[in-house]
Order: sequence, then C-alpha cells, then structure tokens
Amino acid sequence: MSMRKRLAAVGLSICLGFSALQAQTTAGDPADESGVRAALARFKQGIDKGDKTLGGKLVTGFFGPQIIGLYDGLVKAYAEYRAPMPMEVGRIKIRRDGRAKAEVRLNPNRDLFIFTLVREDGTWKFSHMEGILIPMFEPPQTPTDEIPTVPETTRGFMMAERDLAFKSRVYRTLAAEKGEAAARGFFLDGTGSKAAMEAWFPFLEGAVQFAVYLAVLEANYYGSPCRITRATEEDAEVLFHPLHDLEVLQVAVFNPKLSVEEYQALFREVLSNRAEACGLAADVFFEGQDCRIAIRRK
Repeated sequence: MSMRKRLAAVGLSICLGFSALQAQTTAGDPADESGVRAALARFKQGIDKGDKTLGGKLVTGFFGPQIIGLYDGLVKAYAEYRAPMPMEVGRIKIRRDGRAKAEVRLNPNRDLFIFTLVREDGTWKFSHMEGILIPMFEPPQTPTDEIPTVPETTRGFMMAERDLAFKSRVYRTLAAEKGEAAARGFFLDGTGSKAAMEAWFPFLEGAVQFAVYLAVLEANYYGSPCRITRATEEDAEVLFHPLHDLEVLQVAVFNPKLSVEEYQALFREVLSNRAEACGLAADVFFEGQDCRIAIRRK
C-alpha cells in the first residue's frame, strides 16, 4: 500500500489542494516564535523516533484527543516505512490573544495542517488542527470586490462540514428529547424534494429524474464524485465514490457528531422518504465511504 493510501486509511490525509507558501513568520516576540518552532520540531522528532508516549504530552484542551490520534497514526505509519516524516513549517503568527497559528505541511504529499498552539506552564502545546487555509495574510486594500475563492473540492468539504455539524446538533438534541426515530423524522423532506425535482427537471420523470436530482445535489453542493450507471424511467442507479459526508465524518472535528451508523440510518430514511413521495423505492448500499443507490418504480 502506498504512503498516501496508508495515511488515508488511518484518517490523517487532509490535503485540500492549496499551493505551497514560503516559510515566513509575522511580527512578534522572537522567543515566542522560536518556542512554537521548537514544539513543532518536538512533534516531528517524536514521530521519527517512534515515541508512542509523547503525543499526550504535546497537547492540551478539548481537541487534544484528535491531535493525539494524528500523532499516533503518524508514528505507526512511519515506523512501518522506516523513514523520517517530511515536515515543512510555513507561516507562524502569534495572535493578540496569545495563541499561535502555524502552517505546516506533512508527509510526501505535503498535506496541509494549520495548528493552533497555546502556552501552558511556559510550554507551547497543540490545542487544535485544521486542514483548510484560505490564503489571505494581510488586510485587503479597500474598497475591494476581489473576494477570495477556494477550490471546488475544498468548498464541497466546507459545505459538508457545516451541514453535518448542524444535522448532528439537531439530531442529538431531538434524540435526547424524543428518541432517535423522531430525530430522523425531523429531516424527512419527501414532498419538498419532489417539488424541486419537478421544477428543476420538468422533462424527466420516474427513476431517472430522481437519480439525476440526487447526483446534481451531491456533486454541486458537496463535490461528491458521482457516476450514474443506469437511467430509465423504470430503473436507475447512482454511485458516489466517495460520498463526501462520510469522508467529513472521518476527518472533521466538531461536537456533537453523528456516528457513521447514525448517519447511514438517517441517509437511508431520508432517501426512502423522498423516493416514496415520487412513487419509487430506493435501496442504499454502503461500502466504506462509497455509496450505491438503486432506484426503481414500485
């Protein structure tokens, strides 16, 4: 298995396609900046040495377990490949609130991580990590209408992360108050989806209309790679490779967060409700992060 596939398998590769940035530090106390660089160097040295005990000593705060998971996964991966971990440190900024932001690229594929570090008992510790960077480093000259854009795949990830965080919060709140069946029921939108299909694709009907509608939603909202393998009024099939919601569930950090099982149950019920409103049946099959949906007339 390649290094990239190995890292993806443990949920660590969050490469979102931004171009490389030259190493740079912002104005601030040089001692603080050197302390941040020392913490980053310690992170790399621990991975290179295979030190499985260091991760917990490097982190602090609510998101600490996710960063430990990253560290432990990298230790395991690079121990197998018997090679030091490539790491490039880019911009570092000491913010007015005392936190530090560090742009770091890891692995041969230069996967992007933005680490947040805080000083605790005189030592810089990792408190958060992110995989998206919108490349704006100075206040814009105003007035301006040049608003930063992001790559299509990154935009899809951002949309999926936002929507899943909302769904997770609503689902958990309703499930605690009224049970999981009621929580899933809140998201059923069969009648509205049928109206949208009729409006957007007035010259299609039946299974093909449903399949194309679903593919357009997923591909344009969330960037899920999609293939329609069958498309008739009686029978259609759509493949997502992957369904980006499932990818986001693996790598995004927010709380509360639906489990994979909860998400799959909700996805199936929503799709079945939409199909029922159209006089159709929809069967949903998951394999890892991939999803196959078979649609047929009743």
